[in-house]
Parts: sequence; C-alpha cells; structure tokens
Amino acid sequence: MRFKFLAIVCGLLIILSLSYCKDGSNAAETSPYLNHNDSVKYLGIQACASCHADKFATFTQTGMGSSFGLASLKKSAGDFKQNKPVYDAFRNLYYLPFFRDSIFYLKEYRLDGQDTVYSRTERISYIVGSGHHTNSHFIQENGFVFQAPITFYTQKGQWDLPPGFENGNNSGFERKIGLECMSCHNAMPQLISGSENQYRELPHGIDCERCHGPGELHVNEKSKGIIVDVSKQPDYTIVNPAKLSWKRQIDVCQRCHLQGDAVLKPGKNFTDFKPGMKLSDVFDQFSPEYEGSDDIVMAAHAERFQRSKCFISSVKGNLEDEKAKVGFTCISCHNPHVSVRQTNTDVFNTKCRSCHTTQTQKQCSESALKISAASNNCVKCHMPASGTADIPHVSVHDHYIRKPDKVKPVQGKLKGLKCVTNTNPDAATLTEAYVSYYEKFDANPLFLQLAAQKSSELNTSNTEHIKILIHLHYINSDYNKMVDLADDLTTPDAWSAYRIGKAYERLKRYDDADVWMDKAIALQPKNLDFLLQKASMLIKNSQFKKAQPVVEKYLKLYSKSAEAWALMGLVQMNSNSPSQAKQSFLKALSYNPDQLTALNNLLTLETLLGNQTEMAKLKKRIDVIQR
Repeated sequence: MRFKFLAIVCGLLIILSLSYCKDGSNAAETSPYLNHNDSVKYLGIQACASCHADKFATFTQTGMGSSFGLASLKKSAGDFKQNKPVYDAFRNLYYLPFFRDSIFYLKEYRLDGQDTVYSRTERISYIVGSGHHTNSHFIQENGFVFQAPITFYTQKGQWDLPPGFENGNNSGFERKIGLECMSCHNAMPQLISGSENQYRELPHGIDCERCHGPGELHVNEKSKGIIVDVSKQPDYTIVNPAKLSWKRQIDVCQRCHLQGDAVLKPGKNFTDFKPGMKLSDVFDQFSPEYEGSDDIVMAAHAERFQRSKCFISSVKGNLEDEKAKVGFTCISCHNPHVSVRQTNTDVFNTKCRSCHTTQTQKQCSESALKISAASNNCVKCHMPASGTADIPHVSVHDHYIRKPDKVKPVQGKLKGLKCVTNTNPDAATLTEAYVSYYEKFDANPLFLQLAAQKSSELNTSNTEHIKILIHLHYINSDYNKMVDLADDLTTPDAWSAYRIGKAYERLKRYDDADVWMDKAIALQPKNLDFLLQKASMLIKNSQFKKAQPVVEKYLKLYSKSAEAWALMGLVQMNSNSPSQAKQSFLKALSYNPDQLTALNNLLTLETLLGNQTEMAKLKKRIDVIQR
C-alpha cells in the first residue's frame, strides 16, 4: 500500500514539475526542486510556524532570525544608561542616540564652545544586526532607506561610527541601503521597481525560506494532505539543504557568509538565488588577495572554512566534483535552527573529537598542561577569536581551522582580487569586479590597471561587454571612448545610460547628455542619484524652468536631501523668489551644515541685503570647510 502511495506522489510531482515549467523558467528546467520556479511565491516565516513550531521557536532567537527589525528597546542591544555622545573629529559632529516615548532617535549636532550651532534629530526606523556583534541603524522616508551614522558594538559595549564611516568618510544620513546589503540581512525584501533603495516591504529578519526556498507550493501540498516519505526520497516542493551536494549546500551559506564585492551575472539580481541553485549562476564574489597575508574579515566564514585541512581531508574524491562526498560542512557544527549562544561549547569540541581520536592517531599533539589550561576547548586554540580587518570593535572566531603555529601575521603586497565562488571567472566578470571594487571599496590604481588588462579580451560586438567597457572608461574619465561606444549600445541598462549622459555632459554636448539622462530616468524613474544629477546639469546650463520639476519630483520622493534643497534654492533664486530661496538654503543646511552651495548662495543673498552680521558668520563657516 505504501508503495502505491509513493508511486502516486511521484507521479504527481512529475506532473507538477511539468506544469511549473510551462513558463520556460530556466531554474525549473534545470533543477529538480519545484519551488525554484518563479511562479512559486514566498510566504514568510509565519506560514512555517504551524507545522514546525519547535524550529520556529528556536530559529527566531538565532542571529539570522533576529537580524533585522523595527527599532525598539526590546530589539536594541544598545546601552542607553551611560550614554556619551560619539564625536567625529573629521566632521566636527556629535551623535547621541536616545529613546523618547519608546521611539528611537539619533541626534546629530555641532558645538562652538558651549553653544549648539547645528542640530538634526532623526527617528531610527530599523535596527539591523542581531546584537551578537553589532546593531546598526536605518532611517526611512516614503520607503527610501538610508543608514544612520551610529552603530552599537556589543562585545565592547560602546557606541561609535559605523564601519566605513571612520577617518573622514562619514556620509551622514546619506548612505543608501540597496538590495545587495538588504538581501543579506533580511528575508526577501521587496524593492520597488525603478529605484535603488525604496522598498515596498521589509521582513523582520532572515526567515526559513532563505535556506529552504519559497514555500507556497510546499504549504499547498501539505495542506492537501500530500505527504512525501523523506526517508525514501526528497520532497521536491521544498529544499532541505542537508540533502544537497556539498557545493550547493555551502552555496546556501556563502550566499551571505562571504565578504567582498558581488558581481551580478547579466540579467540577474540579488533575489534570484534560491537554495539548491549554483551561486555563481547569479553572481560571483571577489575579495582582495595579498601576498603572505591572512586578513580576517567579518563575513568570510564560508571561504575561510574551505581552506581548512579538516574540510579538505573530509572529501572523498575530487574536491571540484559536484558529486564528491564531503564529511565536514558548515552544518556539521552549526544547527541553523539554534542560536550559537544556546549551543554548548561541548557540541563543537565533540565534533572535533569525533575525528581526532586515539584510534586514528589524529589526537591533539599539544601538551596536556596547555590543553588543560585551555579547558580542553579545541575551538579556543584552533579557531581563535580575533579582531576583523573591516569592522572595528568586533572579534569573531576564525573559521580557517588549523594549528596555532600556522597562523601568519597580516602582511604582504596587494596582488589583485580573488574570486571566491568560481575558480575560473571570465574576462568580463573580472573586469567588472576590478572596476566596481575600485569604485565601491578601495580606489587603488592597481585595480584599474588589472581591469584594463582584462578588458583587452572583451568584444565590442557584445552588449554586455560594452556596458562593462563603458563603466571602466567612466571611472578612468575616458569620455570620448564612452561616446564612441554609445551608438553600439542598442539596449542600455539604466546605469550605462546614466554614465553615457555624464560623459556627454563632461564633453559639453548637453543635448546628447539630456537624451541619455532621460533614458536612465525612464529605466529607473525613482533613482535619486539620476534625478539629482539631471537637475544639477540643467541648472549649470541655466535651464532653471526645466530643472524645477525634476527637483520637485526628487523632493516629493525623498525630502531629506541637503543637495536637493540647495538646487531648489538655486531654481527659486533665478525665479525672482529670494525669500523662498533663502528658506530652501536654510532647509539644506538643516540636513547638512557644510552644504557649500547653500552657504555660498545664502552669503550672496545676505550681501544683497547688506546684513553684515550674517555675512561674517557665513564667511567664517565657508572658510572652515574649504580649509
């Protein structure tokens, strides 16, 4: 009878597989997992809770399950009792986080002696991070999400600037949170089409479907009583990572537990990856590589783990073989449904001792005295906790498992970028990796030199290659080369169109620039950068009436941009509305006290009015900024 039931289920799965492939989805055609099809919807963690209540209860307490949420005292790990303001000496600004009436605020202010000469207070909407290591903070307006310039570092119990905001790089409240960032710290964010950082919905934490894939089909089948005996065969309506090949299993983890620059494949975005897929079919991840260096970074667990002899020696067969048997993977030590705070250290040590036994002659060679001093804790010696190269005030366990005497000091010369997800990335992907790493992380000339070398292999009859070359030439300010390629780009993406528009602008071919900027905005009508740059270009060319609706559109979408208010002031000044212009410039300065366009034009207005006191104050502020 059981055989008959299984046969019916198998037949039903084949029928479902065929029906779910009708739309020609490549994922459905190449994967046995039916929930890879684009028509299968994500339902959210609550849909899993009724059948998997035990796992739901423990998972929500894990770092992943509590990775993102609404700003509240309960969610925050921050210390507000002995709360001293954080001071940024480079920008001469103070930051004070506080709660008032259960609402989280961040106050940014500047002092002149004992006097407060500037103050801005923003409501914190979201807290990102479980609090195991950090809490960072986001503000939002109309769905547009930006990072706030404050982070709580839990291990040291202190507030400070966020990673990347130090040493004169403080971008205030203007760092956009795009899908690359949001999709690793959350379940399945719903980015509004045509924007870079406006979201329709933001789930509260990573959920079940990030590791198991969209659950609609699975829930529908179980609600109908269609049960698969998973001891006999996989249930292909949902992904169980433990049943995947070792490469696909680790891909689930290293979708987020990698560090560096992710280069999307043509036509892909960060929400396309589903567990069971090949990660490098969606994007490749690149990290800097140094001679003789052993830098530890915060989210490189998966890559460093795969360097370990423990992992490599557990492989039966060729490591590059998809079907190779691997005895030691991430989930050998980590139960993703249970917080590491709840996992007893003995669980990890027992896993070590399961291989390192007297019988196998692989037991620890350290002296009994030192083993005892370390409380028989294998992890303490072989996965030591240390500071990270990319995030201050944080220490993590190094997942490169090895003998302590094998640990090398951080040193060495930069060699280039290493692709973590693909042993043989193509020339186009490598070129884009070097360009984007230079642009986003480290403006080291070596990256552009290597990009230029790889770009010689690209083909200008290939549309995707043209886009990459345009990006490279844009970074190198080779505007003539860009416009030479523009005519061959028959189907531009938004960013290529924008870069071509900027190239024409720099070449003072403003009519062509206007056309290409309009193409970019048509493709991404809610891209704040595009709108701002279009308005700025029009104003520089004294096209104030044409610029006005562009600035108004921007401010309707997002009202907290100092630069946008400064541009509005320029439009109003040239429309014989000096009082309105003054209010716009003051509004700009309420969001950024160092906004030079606003300061300089306020000085012009006060000079026309002969207001000597205000003129002196403005001149002093401008002199300090320009020093």
